[in-house]
Amino acid sequence: MPRIKKRYLFFFVVLLFAALYFANGSPFRSEVDYYVDRLLFRATERSIFQHNNELPETQRAAWEAAYWAARNHPLDAEVPHRESFIIGDSARNSAMGLRLHLPLGRELNVSVSYAGQTPIFGELYAIRSDGRLPGEHVRPLTHWRNGQHAFAYEAWETEGEELILVVQGTPGAAARAEVFVQSSPVLAFPVAGKDEDCIQSFWGAPRDGGRRRHEGNDLFAPKGTPLVAAVSGEVTRVNNGGIGGKTVWLYDDERDLRYYYAHLDEQFVRKGQYVERGEAIGTVGNTGNARTTPPHLHFGVYAKGKAIDPYPFLARPTGNGPAPDNRFSIHPADQPISTPRRGSHYLRKRAARDGEVIRKLEANENVWLTGVIGRFYRVRTERGERGFVNFD
Repeated sequence: MPRIKKRYLFFFVVLLFAALYFANGSPFRSEVDYYVDRLLFRATERSIFQHNNELPETQRAAWEAAYWAARNHPLDAEVPHRESFIIGDSARNSAMGLRLHLPLGRELNVSVSYAGQTPIFGELYAIRSDGRLPGEHVRPLTHWRNGQHAFAYEAWETEGEELILVVQGTPGAAARAEVFVQSSPVLAFPVAGKDEDCIQSFWGAPRDGGRRRHEGNDLFAPKGTPLVAAVSGEVTRVNNGGIGGKTVWLYDDERDLRYYYAHLDEQFVRKGQYVERGEAIGTVGNTGNARTTPPHLHFGVYAKGKAIDPYPFLARPTGNGPAPDNRFSIHPADQPISTPRRGSHYLRKRAARDGEVIRKLEANENVWLTGVIGRFYRVRTERGERGFVNFD
Protein backbone atom coordinates (compact mmCIF):
# COMPACT_ATOMS: atom_id res chain seq x y z
CA MET A 1 0.00 0.00 0.00
CA PRO A 2 2.73 2.60 0.79
CA ARG A 3 4.31 1.83 -2.61
CA ILE A 4 1.00 2.55 -4.37
CA LYS A 5 0.61 5.83 -2.49
CA LYS A 6 4.11 6.90 -3.50
CA ARG A 7 3.28 6.12 -7.12
CA TYR A 8 0.12 8.22 -6.92
CA LEU A 9 2.12 11.02 -5.31
CA PHE A 10 4.66 10.84 -8.15
CA PHE A 11 1.96 11.11 -10.82
CA PHE A 12 0.30 13.96 -8.93
CA VAL A 13 3.61 15.89 -8.83
CA VAL A 14 4.14 15.29 -12.56
CA LEU A 15 0.63 16.51 -13.40
CA LEU A 16 1.04 19.55 -11.16
CA PHE A 17 4.37 20.37 -12.81
CA ALA A 18 2.79 20.05 -16.27
CA ALA A 19 -0.20 22.21 -15.30
CA LEU A 20 2.04 24.94 -13.91
CA TYR A 21 4.43 24.79 -16.87
CA PHE A 22 1.87 24.84 -19.68
CA ALA A 23 -0.43 27.46 -18.16
CA ASN A 24 -0.51 30.51 -20.45
CA GLY A 25 1.76 33.22 -19.08
CA SER A 26 2.91 30.98 -16.24
CA PRO A 27 5.75 32.50 -14.16
CA PHE A 28 6.79 28.95 -13.26
CA ARG A 29 7.22 28.15 -16.96
CA SER A 30 9.30 31.29 -17.43
CA GLU A 31 11.60 30.38 -14.54
CA VAL A 32 12.08 26.81 -15.77
CA ASP A 33 12.78 27.99 -19.33
CA TYR A 34 15.22 30.60 -18.09
CA TYR A 35 17.36 28.22 -16.03
CA VAL A 36 17.28 25.50 -18.70
CA ASP A 37 18.36 28.05 -21.31
CA ARG A 38 21.15 29.37 -19.09
CA LEU A 39 22.29 25.81 -18.44
CA LEU A 40 22.44 25.14 -22.21
CA PHE A 41 24.06 28.55 -22.95
CA ARG A 42 21.10 29.68 -25.05
CA ALA A 43 19.39 32.21 -22.78
CA THR A 44 18.13 35.13 -24.87
CA GLU A 45 18.25 38.81 -24.02
CA ARG A 46 14.47 38.66 -23.63
CA SER A 47 14.62 35.87 -21.03
CA ILE A 48 17.43 37.63 -19.16
CA PHE A 49 15.43 40.90 -19.12
CA GLN A 50 12.37 39.06 -17.86
CA HIS A 51 14.32 37.37 -15.09
CA ASN A 52 16.09 40.54 -13.96
CA ASN A 53 13.07 42.88 -13.98
CA GLU A 54 10.07 42.54 -11.72
CA LEU A 55 6.86 43.42 -13.55
CA PRO A 56 3.36 43.80 -12.11
CA GLU A 57 1.65 40.42 -12.35
CA THR A 58 -1.08 41.56 -14.78
CA GLN A 59 1.43 43.24 -17.07
CA ARG A 60 3.84 40.31 -16.93
CA ALA A 61 1.10 37.81 -17.78
CA ALA A 62 -0.09 39.91 -20.74
CA TRP A 63 3.49 40.34 -21.96
CA GLU A 64 4.13 36.59 -21.77
CA ALA A 65 0.81 35.84 -23.50
CA ALA A 66 1.74 38.22 -26.34
CA TYR A 67 5.06 36.41 -26.80
CA TRP A 68 3.48 32.95 -26.95
CA ALA A 69 0.73 34.16 -29.28
CA ALA A 70 3.34 35.57 -31.68
CA ARG A 71 5.47 32.42 -31.50
CA ASN A 72 2.65 29.86 -31.68
CA HIS A 73 0.45 31.71 -34.20
CA PRO A 74 2.77 33.70 -36.49
CA LEU A 75 1.51 35.32 -39.67
CA ASP A 76 2.91 34.14 -42.99
CA ALA A 77 5.55 36.23 -44.76
CA GLU A 78 7.64 36.02 -47.90
CA VAL A 79 11.24 37.13 -48.17
CA PRO A 80 11.93 40.02 -48.63
CA HIS A 81 9.64 41.42 -45.94
CA ARG A 82 9.69 45.04 -44.79
CA GLU A 83 7.20 46.13 -42.17
CA SER A 84 6.65 49.17 -39.95
CA PHE A 85 4.97 48.41 -36.65
CA ILE A 86 4.37 49.66 -33.13
CA ILE A 87 6.25 47.80 -30.46
CA GLY A 88 5.52 47.89 -26.75
CA ASP A 89 2.54 50.27 -26.74
CA SER A 90 0.82 47.82 -24.41
CA ALA A 91 1.88 44.45 -23.08
CA ARG A 92 -0.67 42.49 -25.10
CA ASN A 93 0.44 44.14 -28.35
CA SER A 94 4.17 44.06 -27.64
CA ALA A 95 5.08 41.12 -29.92
CA MET A 96 4.82 40.23 -33.59
CA GLY A 97 5.54 36.87 -35.22
CA LEU A 98 6.34 35.92 -38.81
CA ARG A 99 6.57 32.46 -40.38
CA LEU A 100 9.14 32.28 -43.20
CA HIS A 101 10.56 29.69 -45.58
CA LEU A 102 14.31 29.77 -46.20
CA PRO A 103 15.64 27.53 -49.01
CA LEU A 104 18.94 25.70 -48.78
CA GLY A 105 21.60 27.93 -50.32
CA ARG A 106 20.29 31.14 -48.77
CA GLU A 107 21.28 33.16 -45.72
CA LEU A 108 18.53 35.00 -43.87
CA ASN A 109 19.40 38.53 -42.74
CA VAL A 110 17.11 40.18 -40.19
CA SER A 111 17.52 43.72 -38.88
CA VAL A 112 15.35 46.29 -37.17
CA SER A 113 15.44 50.07 -37.21
CA TYR A 114 14.23 51.17 -33.79
CA ALA A 115 14.11 54.60 -32.20
CA GLY A 116 13.03 53.52 -28.71
CA GLN A 117 15.13 53.90 -25.58
CA THR A 118 14.17 50.56 -24.01
CA PRO A 119 15.28 47.12 -25.18
CA ILE A 120 13.71 45.33 -28.12
CA PHE A 121 14.18 41.58 -28.58
CA GLY A 122 14.43 39.40 -31.67
CA GLU A 123 14.47 35.60 -31.70
CA LEU A 124 14.52 33.02 -34.51
CA TYR A 125 13.10 29.50 -34.28
CA ALA A 126 13.02 26.48 -36.59
CA ILE A 127 9.86 24.44 -37.07
CA ARG A 128 10.58 20.72 -37.07
CA SER A 129 8.43 17.67 -37.78
CA ASP A 130 10.57 14.72 -36.72
CA GLY A 131 7.95 11.99 -37.17
CA ARG A 132 8.32 10.73 -33.61
CA LEU A 133 5.83 13.15 -32.12
CA PRO A 134 2.63 14.46 -33.73
CA GLY A 135 2.55 17.97 -35.15
CA GLU A 136 5.27 20.57 -35.44
CA HIS A 137 7.91 21.41 -32.86
CA VAL A 138 9.82 24.65 -32.37
CA ARG A 139 13.56 24.78 -31.75
CA PRO A 140 15.54 27.96 -30.91
CA LEU A 141 18.18 28.96 -33.47
CA THR A 142 19.55 32.42 -32.75
CA HIS A 143 18.68 35.81 -31.28
CA TRP A 144 19.90 39.40 -31.14
CA ARG A 145 22.86 39.90 -28.87
CA ASN A 146 24.22 42.97 -27.09
CA GLY A 147 21.50 45.23 -28.46
CA GLN A 148 22.62 44.76 -32.07
CA HIS A 149 19.05 44.39 -33.43
CA ALA A 150 20.27 42.10 -36.22
CA PHE A 151 21.29 38.51 -36.93
CA ALA A 152 21.94 36.16 -39.84
CA TYR A 153 21.05 32.50 -40.25
CA GLU A 154 21.79 30.02 -43.04
CA ALA A 155 19.46 27.16 -43.98
CA TRP A 156 20.99 23.70 -43.57
CA GLU A 157 18.16 21.30 -44.43
CA THR A 158 18.03 19.98 -48.01
CA GLU A 159 14.35 20.91 -48.40
CA GLY A 160 14.90 24.32 -46.84
CA GLU A 161 13.65 25.38 -43.43
CA GLU A 162 10.44 26.74 -41.94
CA LEU A 163 11.30 29.52 -39.51
CA ILE A 164 9.51 31.72 -36.99
CA LEU A 165 10.75 35.23 -36.26
CA VAL A 166 9.50 36.82 -33.04
CA VAL A 167 10.13 40.50 -32.25
CA GLN A 168 9.02 41.89 -28.90
CA GLY A 169 9.50 45.14 -27.03
CA THR A 170 9.40 45.79 -23.32
CA PRO A 171 5.91 46.39 -21.91
CA GLY A 172 4.68 49.94 -21.57
CA ALA A 173 7.29 51.56 -23.85
CA ALA A 174 5.61 52.78 -27.05
CA ALA A 175 7.92 53.15 -30.04
CA ARG A 176 7.82 52.58 -33.77
CA ALA A 177 10.13 50.11 -35.42
CA GLU A 178 10.77 48.81 -38.92
CA VAL A 179 11.85 45.23 -39.59
CA PHE A 180 13.81 44.18 -42.67
CA VAL A 181 13.91 40.48 -43.63
CA GLN A 182 16.17 39.71 -46.57
CA SER A 183 18.10 36.78 -47.99
CA SER A 184 21.35 36.41 -49.89
CA PRO A 185 23.14 33.51 -51.62
CA VAL A 186 25.75 31.59 -49.63
CA LEU A 187 27.92 31.02 -52.72
CA ALA A 188 30.07 33.28 -54.84
CA PHE A 189 28.56 33.39 -58.34
CA PRO A 190 30.58 30.83 -60.33
CA VAL A 191 30.88 32.87 -63.55
CA ALA A 192 33.13 35.89 -63.04
CA GLY A 193 31.43 39.23 -63.66
CA LYS A 194 27.95 37.70 -64.08
CA ASP A 195 24.84 37.25 -61.98
CA GLU A 196 21.52 35.40 -62.17
CA ASP A 197 20.57 37.27 -65.36
CA CYS A 198 22.87 34.94 -67.33
CA ILE A 199 20.85 31.84 -66.33
CA GLN A 200 18.86 30.73 -69.38
CA SER A 201 18.04 27.12 -68.60
CA PHE A 202 16.64 26.16 -65.23
CA TRP A 203 16.14 23.14 -63.01
CA GLY A 204 13.66 20.60 -64.35
CA ALA A 205 13.67 21.74 -67.99
CA PRO A 206 13.07 18.77 -70.37
CA ARG A 207 16.09 17.13 -72.02
CA ASP A 208 16.42 14.49 -74.76
CA GLY A 209 12.82 14.94 -75.90
CA GLY A 210 11.47 14.78 -72.37
CA ARG A 211 13.22 11.52 -71.43
CA ARG A 212 15.09 13.26 -68.62
CA ARG A 213 15.05 16.51 -66.69
CA HIS A 214 17.73 19.16 -66.37
CA GLU A 215 19.50 18.71 -63.03
CA GLY A 216 21.18 22.09 -62.85
CA ASN A 217 21.24 25.64 -64.20
CA ASP A 218 22.94 26.75 -67.42
CA LEU A 219 24.85 30.01 -67.06
CA PHE A 220 25.64 31.59 -70.45
CA ALA A 221 28.76 33.71 -71.03
CA PRO A 222 31.35 34.20 -73.77
CA LYS A 223 33.82 31.40 -74.32
CA GLY A 224 36.89 31.90 -72.13
CA THR A 225 35.07 33.79 -69.34
CA PRO A 226 36.74 32.83 -66.02
CA LEU A 227 34.95 30.40 -63.71
CA VAL A 228 35.57 30.77 -59.99
CA ALA A 229 35.26 28.55 -56.94
CA ALA A 230 31.85 29.17 -55.39
CA VAL A 231 33.30 28.31 -51.96
CA SER A 232 36.63 27.41 -50.45
CA GLY A 233 37.03 23.66 -50.77
CA GLU A 234 38.72 20.63 -52.26
CA VAL A 235 38.68 19.76 -55.94
CA THR A 236 37.61 16.09 -55.90
CA ARG A 237 37.42 15.36 -59.63
CA VAL A 238 38.77 16.83 -62.88
CA ASN A 239 37.48 14.89 -65.89
CA ASN A 240 37.34 15.14 -69.67
CA GLY A 241 34.73 13.17 -71.57
CA GLY A 242 31.08 12.18 -71.62
CA ILE A 243 28.12 14.55 -71.78
CA GLY A 244 29.79 17.04 -69.42
CA GLY A 245 32.95 17.36 -71.49
CA LYS A 246 35.60 19.03 -69.39
CA THR A 247 34.31 19.05 -65.79
CA VAL A 248 35.39 20.02 -62.29
CA TRP A 249 33.86 18.82 -59.00
CA LEU A 250 34.33 20.97 -55.87
CA TYR A 251 33.57 19.67 -52.36
CA ASP A 252 32.16 22.03 -49.71
CA ASP A 253 33.17 20.48 -46.38
CA GLU A 254 31.26 23.05 -44.30
CA ARG A 255 27.91 22.18 -45.87
CA ASP A 256 28.68 18.65 -47.10
CA LEU A 257 27.72 19.67 -50.65
CA ARG A 258 29.37 19.07 -54.03
CA TYR A 259 29.34 21.56 -56.91
CA TYR A 260 29.56 20.38 -60.50
CA TYR A 261 31.06 22.54 -63.25
CA ALA A 262 30.53 21.17 -66.78
CA HIS A 263 31.29 22.04 -70.43
CA LEU A 264 34.49 23.94 -69.54
CA ASP A 265 36.91 25.10 -72.22
CA GLU A 266 39.93 25.06 -69.87
CA GLN A 267 40.54 23.51 -66.44
CA PHE A 268 43.02 25.29 -64.15
CA VAL A 269 42.94 22.87 -61.20
CA ARG A 270 43.86 19.29 -60.39
CA LYS A 271 42.29 16.60 -58.25
CA GLY A 272 43.05 17.04 -54.54
CA GLN A 273 43.85 20.75 -54.85
CA TYR A 274 42.39 23.11 -52.23
CA VAL A 275 41.03 26.34 -53.70
CA GLU A 276 39.84 29.53 -52.06
CA ARG A 277 36.43 31.09 -52.66
CA GLY A 278 36.64 33.26 -55.80
CA GLU A 279 39.78 31.57 -57.15
CA ALA A 280 39.77 30.83 -60.90
CA ILE A 281 39.29 27.12 -61.64
CA GLY A 282 38.63 27.19 -65.41
CA THR A 283 36.85 28.97 -68.25
CA VAL A 284 33.45 28.81 -69.93
CA GLY A 285 33.24 26.51 -72.95
CA ASN A 286 30.88 24.20 -74.82
CA THR A 287 32.56 20.80 -74.54
CA GLY A 288 30.70 17.49 -74.21
CA ASN A 289 27.12 17.44 -75.42
CA ALA A 290 27.10 21.28 -75.44
CA ARG A 291 29.27 21.46 -78.57
CA THR A 292 26.28 22.60 -80.70
CA THR A 293 25.10 25.24 -78.18
CA PRO A 294 26.44 28.67 -77.25
CA PRO A 295 29.18 28.53 -74.58
CA HIS A 296 27.84 28.14 -71.05
CA LEU A 297 28.49 26.59 -67.67
CA HIS A 298 26.24 23.79 -66.47
CA PHE A 299 26.27 24.28 -62.69
CA GLY A 300 24.94 21.56 -60.42
CA VAL A 301 24.61 21.15 -56.66
CA TYR A 302 24.57 17.71 -55.04
CA ALA A 303 23.58 16.80 -51.47
CA LYS A 304 24.54 13.25 -50.45
CA GLY A 305 24.71 12.24 -54.11
CA LYS A 306 21.31 13.70 -55.03
CA ALA A 307 20.99 16.69 -57.36
CA ILE A 308 19.10 19.70 -55.93
CA ASP A 309 17.99 22.96 -57.52
CA PRO A 310 20.97 25.35 -57.68
CA TYR A 311 18.89 28.49 -58.23
CA PRO A 312 18.62 29.58 -54.56
CA PHE A 313 22.44 29.36 -54.39
CA LEU A 314 22.74 31.67 -57.42
CA ALA A 315 19.89 34.20 -57.11
CA ARG A 316 21.00 37.70 -56.14
CA PRO A 317 20.25 39.22 -52.71
CA THR A 318 16.57 40.05 -52.34
CA GLY A 319 16.86 43.70 -51.27
CA ASN A 320 14.52 45.33 -48.77
CA GLY A 321 11.11 44.78 -50.31
CA PRO A 322 8.46 47.47 -50.92
CA ALA A 323 8.33 50.45 -48.57
CA PRO A 324 5.29 50.54 -46.27
CA ASP A 325 2.40 52.68 -47.50
CA ASN A 326 2.08 55.85 -45.41
CA ARG A 327 -1.53 56.71 -46.28
CA PHE A 328 -2.49 55.31 -42.88
CA SER A 329 -0.58 56.15 -39.76
CA ILE A 330 -0.03 53.32 -37.28
CA HIS A 331 -2.57 54.01 -34.58
CA PRO A 332 -1.94 53.36 -30.90
CA ALA A 333 -3.75 50.30 -29.58
CA ASP A 334 -6.49 52.35 -27.91
CA GLN A 335 -7.54 54.12 -31.15
CA PRO A 336 -9.39 51.71 -33.47
CA ILE A 337 -10.41 52.48 -37.03
CA SER A 338 -13.51 51.22 -38.80
CA THR A 339 -13.45 48.89 -41.77
CA PRO A 340 -14.75 50.79 -44.84
CA ARG A 341 -18.44 50.29 -45.61
CA ARG A 342 -17.80 49.76 -49.30
CA GLY A 343 -16.04 46.78 -50.80
CA SER A 344 -15.03 43.41 -49.42
CA HIS A 345 -12.14 43.35 -46.99
CA TYR A 346 -10.55 40.09 -45.93
CA LEU A 347 -8.37 39.35 -42.94
CA ARG A 348 -5.48 37.23 -44.27
CA LYS A 349 -2.54 35.28 -42.86
CA ARG A 350 -0.19 36.80 -45.45
CA ALA A 351 0.07 40.33 -46.84
CA ALA A 352 -1.02 39.40 -50.36
CA ARG A 353 -4.30 39.14 -52.25
CA ASP A 354 -3.86 35.39 -52.53
CA GLY A 355 -2.97 35.02 -48.85
CA GLU A 356 -4.98 32.50 -46.82
CA VAL A 357 -8.25 34.10 -45.65
CA ILE A 358 -8.96 34.08 -41.93
CA ARG A 359 -12.39 35.65 -42.46
CA LYS A 360 -14.21 38.48 -44.18
CA LEU A 361 -14.37 41.62 -42.05
CA GLU A 362 -17.72 43.27 -41.49
CA ALA A 363 -18.48 46.82 -42.61
CA ASN A 364 -17.69 49.38 -39.87
CA GLU A 365 -16.00 46.69 -37.78
CA ASN A 366 -13.40 48.11 -35.41
CA VAL A 367 -9.80 47.02 -35.95
CA TRP A 368 -6.56 48.25 -34.43
CA LEU A 369 -3.66 48.95 -36.80
CA THR A 370 -0.37 47.65 -35.44
CA GLY A 371 1.75 47.45 -38.58
CA VAL A 372 2.08 48.29 -42.26
CA ILE A 373 3.65 46.23 -45.08
CA GLY A 374 3.34 47.62 -48.59
CA ARG A 375 -0.38 48.41 -49.01
CA PHE A 376 -1.44 45.88 -46.38
CA TYR A 377 -1.98 46.57 -42.70
CA ARG A 378 -1.35 44.31 -39.75
CA VAL A 379 -4.44 44.54 -37.55
CA ARG A 380 -5.98 43.16 -34.39
CA THR A 381 -9.75 42.63 -34.30
CA GLU A 382 -12.17 42.91 -31.40
CA ARG A 383 -12.25 39.10 -31.34
CA GLY A 384 -8.49 39.04 -30.74
CA GLU A 385 -7.62 37.83 -34.25
CA ARG A 386 -4.45 39.07 -35.92
CA GLY A 387 -3.86 39.29 -39.64
CA PHE A 388 -3.25 41.47 -42.68
CA VAL A 389 -5.90 43.44 -44.54
CA ASN A 390 -5.94 45.71 -47.58
CA PHE A 391 -8.45 48.58 -47.62
CA ASP A 392 -8.17 49.46 -51.33
